[in-house]
Amino acid sequence: MSREIAVQQSSVEMARLMADSTMLPKAYQKQPANLLFAFEYADALGIPRINALTSIHVIDGKPTASADLIAALVRRAGHKMRIEGDETYAEATIIRADDPEYVPNPIRWDEGRARQAGLWTRKGPWQQYPGAMMRARAITEAARMWASDALYGVVYTAEELGAQVDMDGNPVQVSSQRVQSDQPQQPERPQSGMDQLAAAVEQPAVVDVDSFLARVEQTTDTDELRALWTEAAQLPAHEVKGARDLIEARVELAQMQAEPQPESEPELTLDGEIVEDGAA
Repeated sequence: MSREIAVQQSSVEMARLMADSTMLPKAYQKQPANLLFAFEYADALGIPRINALTSIHVIDGKPTASADLIAALVRRAGHKMRIEGDETYAEATIIRADDPEYVPNPIRWDEGRARQAGLWTRKGPWQQYPGAMMRARAITEAARMWASDALYGVVYTAEELGAQVDMDGNPVQVSSQRVQSDQPQQPERPQSGMDQLAAAVEQPAVVDVDSFLARVEQTTDTDELRALWTEAAQLPAHEVKGARDLIEARVELAQMQAEPQPESEPELTLDGEIVEDGAA
């Protein structure tokens, strides 16, 4: 038996045994395939495997890392990263090892920048830990701009891809739409029918188009789609129609996944536009 095959078999056995641990993050409990994925990424990044289990999270098939891990990878590559700030702002600067004489202007996140991105008034960590969220955004933006070669494709945090996170950037609510799994998950059943989509709810302004579309693609839950339909009005005018077309497609998917509705149920509308009940 070759050494490579022996190492692979050892990793498989380790993942199988570790998957039964209740001390693992929920994304890895009873999921040996997810553990193997994390092991491979840890080996590629050259970090201890246990660090990958606590710092790398897979969101819609994309690996993400905590801002602290991204900063550590940048520094390990020999680049200098300077970070400063408080609860009102954060700045990050990277001085590359291969060009030490060039000191770029720092990446800055403050209330104005966060409001422009539609994040400042969003419920959750941006209201609870604004300093930590701005620090994470400054670090990852600086790393993508000046040191992407040190990241091996892990260029986003979980929060940037729409996951709910704590002040350390770790996902706190892992759902089947967000975490890669080797077993199929059941979609959430609508709470009170597709007619809920016609109701309007108050939501914070959204202008970060990429983040908004990622949230749409991650859900078929009718309550979330109702909220996202309303939020779409806050997007740039030329983006609204495309975003709402995507929401309608997710509505149709939700209808196919939900139990069939009575044929006599009336057509439903979303802000004046018709979504035919049971449309495929």
